[in-house]
Amino acid sequence: MRGYLARIGVDRTALVVLAVMALTFLLQTVEVAKAQVLLFGALTLVLYVTEWLVSQRVTVLTKVLSRIRAGLTVRMLARQALVLALYVSMDAVGTAAYWWTAGGITAFFVFTLAYDLVRHQILRRSKLPFRVRNIDLAGLGAPEVPERLRSLSMSRLLLADLPLVLGAVGFLAGGPAALAISGSVLSAGLALIATAAALPVLLSHLRGPSDEEAIAEVNRRLAEIAPEVVLYFTFAVGRQNAVYQANMWLEALERCDRRALVIFREHGNLRHLEPTSLPVVSVPRADDLAALDLSTVRVALYPGNTGKNIHLIQRAEIKHVFVGHGDSDKLPSSNRVSRIFDEIWVAGRGGRDRYERVRHAIDDRDVVEVGRPQLVAVKGHRPPEQRAVPTVIYAPTWEGVDDNNYLTSADTAGLELVERLLGGPEPVRVIYKPHPLLGKRSPRAAAAHRRVISLIEEADDRLGPVSPEATARLAELRGRIETFQREAAERHLTAEDLVGYRELLDQWHDLYWTSAGPLRHHVVTDSVPSLFSCFNESDVMVSDISSVVADFIASGKPYAIVDMQGEDDDEFRRLFPSAGAGYVLRPGLAGLETVLAAAREPEADRMAERRAVLKRYLLGPDEPDSQTRFNAAVNDLYERALLDFPLGTTADPIPADPFRDPAPL
Repeated sequence: MRGYLARIGVDRTALVVLAVMALTFLLQTVEVAKAQVLLFGALTLVLYVTEWLVSQRVTVLTKVLSRIRAGLTVRMLARQALVLALYVSMDAVGTAAYWWTAGGITAFFVFTLAYDLVRHQILRRSKLPFRVRNIDLAGLGAPEVPERLRSLSMSRLLLADLPLVLGAVGFLAGGPAALAISGSVLSAGLALIATAAALPVLLSHLRGPSDEEAIAEVNRRLAEIAPEVVLYFTFAVGRQNAVYQANMWLEALERCDRRALVIFREHGNLRHLEPTSLPVVSVPRADDLAALDLSTVRVALYPGNTGKNIHLIQRAEIKHVFVGHGDSDKLPSSNRVSRIFDEIWVAGRGGRDRYERVRHAIDDRDVVEVGRPQLVAVKGHRPPEQRAVPTVIYAPTWEGVDDNNYLTSADTAGLELVERLLGGPEPVRVIYKPHPLLGKRSPRAAAAHRRVISLIEEADDRLGPVSPEATARLAELRGRIETFQREAAERHLTAEDLVGYRELLDQWHDLYWTSAGPLRHHVVTDSVPSLFSCFNESDVMVSDISSVVADFIASGKPYAIVDMQGEDDDEFRRLFPSAGAGYVLRPGLAGLETVLAAAREPEADRMAERRAVLKRYLLGPDEPDSQTRFNAAVNDLYERALLDFPLGTTADPIPADPFRDPAPL
């Protein structure tokens, strides 16, 4: 049970809220039997506090309560039934206050039920078959849902029975009947007002566009845009935010010659999409995706390898390319499932060789080396004065999909590594940048992750706080960044808008690192500071086998990989080519001092020359640069796709002719 609750996001605080709610209902039942009105009233206030907390965490706690048959309506009726039972216990049945309370309960139930039905219809009718960014759909005439209606969910409206319940308790505690009467009228009135305010909104939505009209309008806009390339992203919505896989390709596509369109398959993932000037369409249903006019598209890029890819891959007039989200020696990075794509684009020859190891699964002619255009932001060694206190970035990967390919070092060497770095005789600054999915599958890895964070926070506490002025300025910049990100979903962004946004990000990053000083450690689990910014602030990296290693090699700085296999050094490097120019950390972290020495004095780094060779092997040549090579690959594939299917043609099936070239009898 604990494992299930952890998977759906129920943490210790949530469990406490659930336990307090259950205990409060139980104690109220006891107080009804004992006719203890004042204690019942005090428990009522506790119950409403827990209900408010549940309404704040609706996606988690409400799901759990519904599964145990204790949903919103059940809890409301239970509260009100206990009030009526208290009337019975106090022998007050038949009084005017009792009938007003019973009538108020009935009216409140009817009006809240009506509000729920009206709100449900409004939200259902307001849901177009897609959501868009940077595409003007003003001509569609779709009515807006007022924010007050979006925010007034049933979990909050049902708390409006508080005056009714407290009024009845006040009367039963010896107060006048007017308390119960006014409380009932107020609660029923609030529910009636909410319902009456929602009815005009429903009427406006009854005249809104149909799904067919909406698709027709977005297709008109797509015909004007005439996209030539699609970035296609799909991933299950949840606590595991994987939108970074798509975000890393946005700038590269913005700088391409070809007009690009971004397609998402889950609305919930859109909130994590970085601001972009590219047009974006989110379309969950496969039928609606099939109805989109993509007649000018001839290249589709896929950063992830998931089942819903098939909904676009079936379009034969489009050339489909797996671009992935980083070059790694992990088995999933050379999956034979990639055969479904027309081409696989990798950074350098290392990626080509990786697919060759999948015996006869991938044709070498389908692998194209395009570099990693994202790595333009990665810088080289820091100047000597900044290396006086070496900075180690520890970037463990996640656990992997199952224990047969358990990939992370976080719960084996990771905890010991951080303890050694923080408690060593010479000062070392630590940047902890774990994989976004670390700890989502394994409780053991999650516990190690939390402990590492605690150790770093304790070490930072001993250094004292960052200056209030810097903290205030960081908060102000972060607020402007978040405001821009929110507004990006509502307005058309231009290239100039993005320049301003990225300047804001640069200002935040500069102040974040400089205000912290050279000794402060950092836990980075948010989108900022960015991974590449962490690279630039570090002198050495310790990681696992992952795409982070290949990206870090672009810096030319030393790195170490934790050996999870217990192999000989040469064999380990043979199995995992990205470790070929790295130091290998053994159980007990043997070799750590050599790694730190290489960070302090690059001249003593015996792996430097090997890294230069490995960089070219994994990431390709420096000239032409990766953006140029990526752009050329897009153009080349687009032109070849046009030869197969010129604009205006589609891959309609050719009717079979059973009498053509008949076999001899």
